[in-house]
Amino acid sequence: MSTSDPQQQQMIREAMKSIAERRPGRTKLVYDKTKRTIVAVAEGAQAPRALNITADDADMFAALTLSTAWLRDHWDDLTRDGYAPLSLSSWDDGDALTHAALGVIPAASSATGCITLDPAFQLPQGTAIAIVLQPGDGEKPDAATFTCPDGTAYRTTAWRHDGDTRLPLDICFADVQPELATRRSGILETTVLKDKTVVVIGLGTGGGHAAIELAKCGVGNFILIDRDRLSVGNVVRHPGGISQVGRFKVNVIRDLILEKNPDAKVSAYPVAVDYDNHGDIRELIAQANVVVCGTDSRPSKLLVNQLCVEAGIVAVYGGAFRRAYGGQVLRVRPKESACHQCFVAAMPDQASDVEISTAADAEGIAYSDQPVAIEPGLSLDVLPIANMVAKLALLELLADRDSSLNILKRDFAAPWYLWLNRPEPGTEYASWPPLSESMDEMTIHRWYGIELPRDEECSACGNFLGALAANYGLSVDALPDLPVSPGKDR
Repeated sequence: MSTSDPQQQQMIREAMKSIAERRPGRTKLVYDKTKRTIVAVAEGAQAPRALNITADDADMFAALTLSTAWLRDHWDDLTRDGYAPLSLSSWDDGDALTHAALGVIPAASSATGCITLDPAFQLPQGTAIAIVLQPGDGEKPDAATFTCPDGTAYRTTAWRHDGDTRLPLDICFADVQPELATRRSGILETTVLKDKTVVVIGLGTGGGHAAIELAKCGVGNFILIDRDRLSVGNVVRHPGGISQVGRFKVNVIRDLILEKNPDAKVSAYPVAVDYDNHGDIRELIAQANVVVCGTDSRPSKLLVNQLCVEAGIVAVYGGAFRRAYGGQVLRVRPKESACHQCFVAAMPDQASDVEISTAADAEGIAYSDQPVAIEPGLSLDVLPIANMVAKLALLELLADRDSSLNILKRDFAAPWYLWLNRPEPGTEYASWPPLSESMDEMTIHRWYGIELPRDEECSACGNFLGALAANYGLSVDALPDLPVSPGKDR
């Protein structure tokens, strides 16, 4: 402050503090056009030759967000060496600077910073951002206050070097996990899902979205399996964007999970789900509390079904119909409800109605003389199905926990769920009444739970050999050894 008037200095301090805290104060700052300087006046005072400086003008400073956890972890280094270097992501032409330790996805631009306890510290050459911590003098803690491991509160100031000019920065410390847990705590106990593991097989639009939603809920461990890479055509629906084209989808979703839940443990496996590596897939599934299957092909779904039934692990299968005019979700509780093999045998038409979103999908079901058109649906039509997959998986993860969400068990008792985005011409749903004209009939944009009995003679989850022998009047013990499926051990 250039003024020597103590009263004016105090009023300026109060006005600056109110602006920084984005609240009204007893004094305000104005630019006096006559004196060509900034002065402080009492709130409500008339200043006809002045321009008001309000709390909105506080945003003229760039925002700097630092990781509280990182600073705690590096506190000993900081006190020993007197400084600690750090990397910052620079967003929006430098308007926002984010500590790189806060997330795994950096900005296109970066800046080098240095944090120190000594205001007179000589910054290393090339350092753009200076951050100084000094012991507080009893002020009320705010977003720029850091409490070190011994409990001492430090006030933080920061600036950006622009030639010989120092530009102040608006500072905020982020303690990520406590803040995320607080947001979840209204519905979920803060750590109830931390030790749960979800295996997600198929990381396309549906599987990827379901995985990210479960990460937001606080699931602590993920195993991701998909051999495909993200293509340009995928990004109109996939959670990944143009900047990630060419990466394996498992790696894209891994990074997006960690952006939402930094403490999650994520293992990515860019491998095919087929009988050639069923042993590896079996070992990964064995680690799961729940399996989410979002693959597009029937052989991969049936393999996952077989392995989950053998391991006694609940699996949730989601899929969109062609052009995503609707979709279905099947939850399989081994030996309790119908498995995916039961579903295919009982409802072959519904099981065959799948979205053709890629050339590989089309090739997989086409006849040599009857090519199949690629007709992917819209993302907004796929997401309701992915959300239901995530919801059912979440309820299974909470089944052995005390949670307010367990009241939903009665609402989600059915194994099979149907969703329609539109009454697609040429389908059995084409004659459904308009949504706006019906309350009692089946319409689009509503979930329907459907009972599907388990096939006791199912080849995957039932007594298939016993039923086969009984049909022919044979004894199972008298049957010769049968060839072993590639998906099963001898």
